[in-house]
Amino acid sequence: MGARIAPHPDPKLTFEQRFAATGANTGNLLIGQSLFEELRFDEFEYGMSRSAQEVDERFDIIVVSAANFIFKNFDLGYLADYIEATKLPCLVVGLGAQAPAMGDRVTNIPEGSKRFLRIISDRSKIVGVRGNFTAEVMNDFGIRNVRVTGCPSLYRTLKRDLKIKRPDTSGPLKVSMNGSRNVFSHSANPEAARRIEADLLKLSIAEGYCYVLQNENPEMQILLSSDGEETNLERAKAIIRSMRMDVSPSDFVTHIKENGRLFFDLARWDEYISAFDYSFGSRFHGNLIALTNGVPATIITHDSRTTEMTEFMRIPHISVEDIEYVDVKEIARAGDYEAFEQNYSILYDRFADFLSENGLDHNLGKLQVGAADDSSSVRAS
Repeated sequence: MGARIAPHPDPKLTFEQRFAATGANTGNLLIGQSLFEELRFDEFEYGMSRSAQEVDERFDIIVVSAANFIFKNFDLGYLADYIEATKLPCLVVGLGAQAPAMGDRVTNIPEGSKRFLRIISDRSKIVGVRGNFTAEVMNDFGIRNVRVTGCPSLYRTLKRDLKIKRPDTSGPLKVSMNGSRNVFSHSANPEAARRIEADLLKLSIAEGYCYVLQNENPEMQILLSSDGEETNLERAKAIIRSMRMDVSPSDFVTHIKENGRLFFDLARWDEYISAFDYSFGSRFHGNLIALTNGVPATIITHDSRTTEMTEFMRIPHISVEDIEYVDVKEIARAGDYEAFEQNYSILYDRFADFLSENGLDHNLGKLQVGAADDSSSVRAS
């Protein structure tokens, strides 16, 4: 359950169907696919198509590759209903809370989501959460059996050591950019976030930087559709108005057509990002995939979700409120990759222990504390 694995098994799906299957954000593919590759099992099935009785008879555990589920706009009652109808234990990994800023209380979530949290707590030995902020939110709901593990996508290399190339800013940098221009309203400072997102777009246009799209549907339509120039210009005008950018609609369309990138296959995304010197922008997973390929990256943080994960994982980051002018080389030079590398090995071991303590075999190294003797025969739903 939860974030999808990639690529989708049906290659004949339309763009709209493939995009919807990601949960309307291709970054989710890193979460689901990473956990899928990290676990060992004899049988696996994704989704909720089977009855509770069939699930109980066929599988040993329910695995949820979670994201920013604890959010006022998400009602997880359907997941609670499904899990509650079974008798199986759960493994929940990467559960996150979303708020404008760290420290904000997250209590106004739907009752279905509160019930989901209670059920996974009851069915799990330990619930894996993204960062310390989410652990505090869980504590506010009276849930104590949690451990901060980060996001499973961090450990997708299945290697304990991760070395990052240092950016050489003495000459030209081959830069891949990304942004979150359609979610800046979630930020603690929406106006600062809007300004920086607009600056990122303008900079990518001016420099001809490739720009990776994750859930910006209008830009994706410009990139992929054959609707004609007039329709694409209208889409561009709407984006430019919302961002209050001084950019020509025709230049915007040309930029997206020539430099926009979109991935539904992680192998192709890995191949793409490996060719760059530096990745930069406000997408967490859009920059994490660079780091897992040894490419230096900096994340622009704008809400509790991006802040808690970058702080916990010690990923180089800078807040939208701390940027007056987007100077890519200056920001690249400021990244502390040694701290990230050292912390990564520690977190990798902790995540391996977390999986083992939940009785699951995995591909992150030798089984450690509390592993079940027969865990290699686990059947996961």
